[in-house]
Amino acid sequence: MRHPLSTLHFPLSVALAIIVTSASSLADGPFLLLPSITSLPVPLSPTRFATGDLDRDGDLDVVVSGRNLDGLAAVLWNEQGTFTTSTTLEIGSQTDWVEIGDVDGDGADDLVFAVRAFRGRIAILRGRGDGTFQEPEQIPLGREPRCVLLRDLDGDGDLDLVGMNHQEPVVQILLNDGAGRFTAAPDVLVGGASVGIPYPQAMEAVDLDGDGDLDLVAVCTGSSRLAVMRNRGDATFDLAEAWRPTRVAGEVGGMSTVAIGDLDGDGDPDPVVPLILLQSFSHAVVFTNESTTGGMAFDRDAAAPTTGTGGYAFTVAVGDLDGDGDPDVVTGHAIPGPLTALDNRTVPAASGGDGTIVFEPPQTIATDNFFRHVAMVDIDGDCDLDVLALDLVSNAIWVLANHTPQENGCGDGGSPRLPAIGSPPATSRAMRIDTGLIGDLDGDGARTGADVALWMSRVGGESMESGSLEDGTVRP
Repeated sequence: MRHPLSTLHFPLSVALAIIVTSASSLADGPFLLLPSITSLPVPLSPTRFATGDLDRDGDLDVVVSGRNLDGLAAVLWNEQGTFTTSTTLEIGSQTDWVEIGDVDGDGADDLVFAVRAFRGRIAILRGRGDGTFQEPEQIPLGREPRCVLLRDLDGDGDLDLVGMNHQEPVVQILLNDGAGRFTAAPDVLVGGASVGIPYPQAMEAVDLDGDGDLDLVAVCTGSSRLAVMRNRGDATFDLAEAWRPTRVAGEVGGMSTVAIGDLDGDGDPDPVVPLILLQSFSHAVVFTNESTTGGMAFDRDAAAPTTGTGGYAFTVAVGDLDGDGDPDVVTGHAIPGPLTALDNRTVPAASGGDGTIVFEPPQTIATDNFFRHVAMVDIDGDCDLDVLALDLVSNAIWVLANHTPQENGCGDGGSPRLPAIGSPPATSRAMRIDTGLIGDLDGDGARTGADVALWMSRVGGESMESGSLEDGTVRP
C-alpha cells in the first residue's frame, strides 16, 4: 500500500540566495540547482538509495535502505519529479546497500539488499512488475556486508551478485544461471593492507583496462586504500592491487566510497574518492587511469578541495551537470553537512589541452547534517542530470532539480520552473562530535582521517559497534 509523503520546497528567496551566494565565487558561473526535501515515511536511519522505474510509468522511483531496528526499507514513487507516495518494505534486518535489476529475466525489476549483520546475507525481493514485491529471499554472505552489486561479471547476459564484507577482507561472487538462481564462484581477497583488516566499505564494477569485462574497485576504509581486482573475463579475478590516495599537505586521508567517470577526457574511466582530512578541508581525489589490457596503473596526483566551510567528505558522485561533455563531481559531507559541486574545467589532450584535471572552486548547493549518499540522475525527465542526496540525521532525501543551461541543448535551457512557495524545511537535529575522542581504529599506530572515515561508516541506527545516534548527537 502506498502512503502519502511530505515534500517541503524552499521559498523562492532561499533558492535564489543559494544561487547568488554561490555565483560570487565561480568564474564560469554556478550550477543552477533548485532544492526540495522529502521526509522518509518512517525513521529509516537511511544509508543508501537506488533508482529505477519500478512501476513502469516512465520515471525513476527511489528505493532507500537503512539501519533501523525494525529492518525496514522504503520505495518513494516518482510523480513528475516529486515524491508524493511511498511503500514500506520489511527486510527483517538492517541494510546498508540496495541495487535494482532483473535478476530472473522475467522483465520485472527486482530489489537486492546487503543485510548488515555479523552473519551477513543478501536479501532479494522479486518484483511482480506492478510496483509490488515478493517476500525477501536470503542468500548467506560473510561478516557484516556493506555493499552488494548486481552486474554481469561473466559476460553471459544475466546479472550476477557481488557481496563485500566489511569485517573480513573478502568479496564474494555469486553467478546467475539466468533464472535468478545463484552459485558461488571463488572468493576474492581484498589484500595489500598494512593493518589486520582493511575494512572494505564500498565498491563499483567497471571495465578499467578496456578488455571488455567488468573489474572491481573497492574502497578499504581501514587501510585507506583503493583496491582494484582485475576480471579475467570469467568472473574470476587477479589478486587485488592497492593504491593509496595522494597526501594533502603531508597528511594521509581517509576514504569511504568511490565513484567512476572519465574526468580527464582520455576515454577511460577514473575512480574518484572523497578524502577525509584532520588538518585540511576535505578533498576529492581522482585516480587517473593509465591502465592497459596488460595491467593496471593509476596516477593519484589530482586532488581538489570539496568545501571551504568544514565538514568531512563521506560520499561522492560523478556526472555532467552542465552538458559540456565532461563529468563534474558532487560531494556530500558530515558534521556539518554541506553538499558541494565541483565544475570540471579539464581540457583533454584530444582538444588541445594537456589533460590535467582542473576544477572550479567548490559551490555549496545544499546544507544538512550527514549526507550519506549522493547520485546524479534525471529524476524529472527533462534529460539533464539532477542531484539526489540522502541525509542520515534528518531522515530525508533532497532533490535538487537541475536548471543549469546545458551546452548540449538538453534540459529546459536554463529557464527554471521555480519551486512552489511554501514553508522552509524544519531545522533538523544538530549533529556534533568530538573527533578527539576517536581513537586509532585501524590499528596503524596513528590517528588519521582513516580513523574518522572508519568511525563515520559505523554511524546509524543502533550500531553493532560505536557510532550510534542518540537524540541527534553522535558519540564515538
